[in-house]
Amino acid sequence: MDPIRFAREAASLAGEFSLAEVDRLRDELAGEEGAVTWRLEGVLVGGRPALRLLVDANPTLICQRCLAPYVHALHFEGVILLARNDAELERWENDDPLIDVILAEPRMDVRTLIEDELLLSLPVVPRHEIGECQQTMIAQGAN
Repeated sequence: MDPIRFAREAASLAGEFSLAEVDRLRDELAGEEGAVTWRLEGVLVGGRPALRLLVDANPTLICQRCLAPYVHALHFEGVILLARNDAELERWENDDPLIDVILAEPRMDVRTLIEDELLLSLPVVPRHEIGECQQTMIAQGAN
């Protein structure tokens, strides 16, 4: 898709795919079960073309506390500004390093964009919520 045109036309796409289909994420997962649902909308932010992306996934990760697999609910919702060229991209990143901005390639692969956001949304140290680890429950039961 042409992302600038997509944004200007306020177009939208939505879909779902299996986590087993996400090649770059596979090494981080404890299993390939689970699904990714997503919605992409073209928007203008202050007159600038942008993409609003919503992604939900339920990957199985390995808890670094107890080393047991667990399902980790991932939710990403954000707006990504579209830079028309490298100079604009660099200027926006220098003006605000926290801004989400990507270079608008003439043909953008939506699946790659979604995979990127999934990878960025993974916890640095995956672990169960406090009190949900198997080792913690075993230790509490021994007391």
